[in-house]
Amino acid sequence: MVQEGSTISVSEERGGLPAARLSRRAGLMVLLAGAVTTALALLGVWWLDNNTTGFHIMGWYGDYVIPAGALLVGLAAGSGYGVASYLTGLRIRRGVLLCVLALQLAGYAAAQYLEFRSLMSQVELADDDGQPLTFARYYHLRAVNFAWDNHGRPGEPLGGWGYFFMGLGVLGFVLGGVLAPAILLKVPYCERCALYMKSRTLALVPASVPYRKVSKKDPTAQAALQEENARAAASADGVIERVTALAAKGDALAINTVLAPYPARGSEARRAGKLPARLRVGLVRCRECSAGHLQPAMMTGQGRGIRVQPLARLPLPPDATRVIAGE
Repeated sequence: MVQEGSTISVSEERGGLPAARLSRRAGLMVLLAGAVTTALALLGVWWLDNNTTGFHIMGWYGDYVIPAGALLVGLAAGSGYGVASYLTGLRIRRGVLLCVLALQLAGYAAAQYLEFRSLMSQVELADDDGQPLTFARYYHLRAVNFAWDNHGRPGEPLGGWGYFFMGLGVLGFVLGGVLAPAILLKVPYCERCALYMKSRTLALVPASVPYRKVSKKDPTAQAALQEENARAAASADGVIERVTALAAKGDALAINTVLAPYPARGSEARRAGKLPARLRVGLVRCRECSAGHLQPAMMTGQGRGIRVQPLARLPLPPDATRVIAGE
C-alpha cells in the first residue's frame, strides 16, 4: 500500500511489478531473443552450405585476414540482443555483454558439433587407426586442411596456419554478435524509467562557408576565405551561446525561435549538411517522463571522413522538452 506523500518511481515499479523482477524478465527476454536469432543465422548458413554450390558465406575473407562473412553472420545472429534490449528497456552493461559473448561462442560450437553429427549420421567417418572420428579430431582435420580457393579449385592446405584463419572466423562471428548490443552502450538512457531515450536533430547551423578551391599562390583570396569561415564559425558560436543561456532558464519557446532559421530537414538542411563544418543541435528525451537535454555537436568533413565532436549537453526540464518536441 502506498501512503500519502510517498512516491514510487517508474524504475521501482512498472505495471505492478517490482523493478528487480522486471529486470530479470527483460534480461531473459533479451538473451532468448539473441539465442533465437543466433540459431536462425546459423541455420541459414547450414542451409546455404547444403543447398548451393560454392556459396560458403563463413568463408568470405577480405584481404585474406578480415573475416567479412563471419562478421555478417555474427551481426545477424546478435541482432536479437540489440532489438530486444531496446524494446524491453534493459540497459546493456558489461555483464550482459559477457553473457552475449559466452552465448555466441556456445552457439558457434554447437553449430560445429551438429554439423559433425550430421556428417557422422550419413557416413561413418574413421580416424587413421580405424577408430570412429571424434569431434576434436574432426575439427583438427578441418583446421589443418583449410585452403584458399584458387580460381574455383581448392588450393594447398595451410596446415597449422589453418587454425589461425579458422580462429579469425570464430572471432569475426563473436564480434559481429556483440556489435548490436555494444552500440546500445552509448545510447542515452533514462535510469528513472528504465528506457532508452529518443534522439532527434533539431537544427543544422552553418559553421563555415561552402568549400571552394583557392590557389595557394593567391594570399588575398586565402585570407578572404579564412575571414568568411571565421565569421560563420562565430555566428554558430553565437547560436549555441544563446541556446545555452535559454536552456538554463528552461525557455523552450525562445529556443525554438533561435533555432527556427536552421531547419534539420529540407533544402536548407541539405545545403548545411554539405558544408565543411556545421553545428548540429539535437534533442534527447525520455518518451515516458520527458526528462532530457539538448546535445550540440560540431560536425566536420563528409562521407567516410566525417567527424562528430559532441559538445557539453544542455539539461532541460521535462516541460521544456515537451514543448521543443512539439507535444
